[in-house]
Amino acid sequence: MRRKLMLRTILTASALLVAIQIGQTADNIGISQVYAEKPVISFGLGNPGIQTPVVQPTWSTKVDNWEEYITSNYTMTGEGRIFTLRDRKLIALNAQTGKTIWTSNDAVNSMFVYQGGNIYGTLSDGSLFALSASSGKKLWQSSVKIEKPNAIEVFGDTLYVLIDNYTFAVHVKTGKQLWVNTGSQETTEPQEAYYTSSGIKDAGDIVLRTITMHEATHTTQQLNAIDKKTGKKLWGKTNQDVPFKIEGGLAYSIKHNNQPIVEDAERSITVTVINVKTGEVKGSRVYRWNVNADSGVEYNANVPTYLDGNDFYIHQNGIIARYDFKNYKPEGKPLQTYSEPSYDHGSYPFYKVHRGRILFGNSQNGMLFSMKSVNGQYMSWTGDNPSAKTVIYGKGVYIAQTDGILHAIDFDSGKPLFRVKTGARQYDSILKEDGFLIVQTPDKLIGVKLPSALK
Repeated sequence: MRRKLMLRTILTASALLVAIQIGQTADNIGISQVYAEKPVISFGLGNPGIQTPVVQPTWSTKVDNWEEYITSNYTMTGEGRIFTLRDRKLIALNAQTGKTIWTSNDAVNSMFVYQGGNIYGTLSDGSLFALSASSGKKLWQSSVKIEKPNAIEVFGDTLYVLIDNYTFAVHVKTGKQLWVNTGSQETTEPQEAYYTSSGIKDAGDIVLRTITMHEATHTTQQLNAIDKKTGKKLWGKTNQDVPFKIEGGLAYSIKHNNQPIVEDAERSITVTVINVKTGEVKGSRVYRWNVNADSGVEYNANVPTYLDGNDFYIHQNGIIARYDFKNYKPEGKPLQTYSEPSYDHGSYPFYKVHRGRILFGNSQNGMLFSMKSVNGQYMSWTGDNPSAKTVIYGKGVYIAQTDGILHAIDFDSGKPLFRVKTGARQYDSILKEDGFLIVQTPDKLIGVKLPSALK
C-alpha cells in the first residue's frame, strides 16, 4: 500500500514538473491551486540594459540648486575652467579636477556670460559688472542697473544687455553706458502689451534685433536695425524673423505673412533680402510647394527652415526639400527631396544638420534620431531608459537618463561606448571643457574625463 502511495506521489510530482515545463497549469492535471488575487492583466518584456564599461566620474562638487533661479544658464566654461554659483557667489572651478580656483566677493544674479577672458553679468542689486575669468578680480561695476536681463551679448568693444523691448549698450572696458534703445514698434504700443526677444545679431556698424509684441488680440514681430555708435533706430520691418544669414551688407530673413492656412494645395515661404544699412528691400525669394495630403504633417505657423553651408532646407508638409541657396532661381526645383520621418506624437525637427545628418527629437521619450542628407537613411541614438537631457559634441552623443545613468554613444556608428552613474533624474546643460564632460544635476556638477576619440 505504501509503495503504491509513494509511486502515486512520484508520478504526480513528475507530472507537475512536466506541466510547468510545457506551460500547463497545475489545474490541468487535477491539482487545485489557491490565489490571493488574480491580476486583471500582466505583461511586459523588461529591459536587459546597455552593457558598456562603467566610467567613474573624476570629480563632483556641490553648487547652487538651479531651481532657486528663474534662469538656468548660470554655468559657463572657458579657459579650462567652469564658472558657476555657490551660495550665490560666482566661483571658478578647474575643469579637470573640480577644485575651486577663486570665489567672488559679491552675490550675483544667475544671468552672466563668458567672453574674451572676462565674465559679464549683474550683481544682486542689478548693477552690471565685469571680472577677470583668470583671477576673479572685479574690473568694473557700472551705474547701469538691470535686475533681470533677458540676454547679455558682447560684440567688439560693446556689451549689449537686452530686457523686454529695451537694448542697453555699455562700453566693455569701462562699464560706461553708451546709449539705450527702447525698440519702439511702427504701430502705437498699447499699455497692456508685453514683449519677448529673439536676441541680437552683429551686422558690422549695425546690430539687428527682433522684438515680438504680444497684445490681447494679436502678436506683432518687428526686426529693428540700431546704429552701434548712437543707438538710433535706423529702420524697422514688421513680421520679419531673425536673419538666418548676414553677408555682404545683406540680411536674409523669413517673412511672416500671418495669413491663415487655406484649403488649397499650395504653400510657400518668402525670404526677404534687406540692405542692412538702409533697410531697403533688395529682393525676395519665394519657395513654393504643393501639400501632400497623406503626410499627416502640417506646419500652420512656422515652417521649419535652416541653412547648412549652402544647403537651404525647407520642411514642406511631409517632404524635406534641399535647395541651392547661393544660386536661387525663381520657381526653381530643389536639389534633393526626402520623405520626412514618420512622426510620432511629440516628434519635431531640430533645424540642424550635423556630420551630414538632419536631426530630429521626440519630446515624449527624449529620443534623438536623424536622416542622412546624402540618401535619407534613418538612424537613431537611444539609451535603455527615457532621456532627461541629450547633447551632441562632435562625434559624441550623450544621453542622460531619468534612471541616473548617462550613456556615451558614437555619433557616426551609433555604438554605445561607456556609461556613467550620475544618480540624478534631472539635468541642466551638459557642457564640454578641456577634455571633460561637465554634467549638471540640480545641485551638483560632475566631471567625467572623455576618451581621446571624443575630446
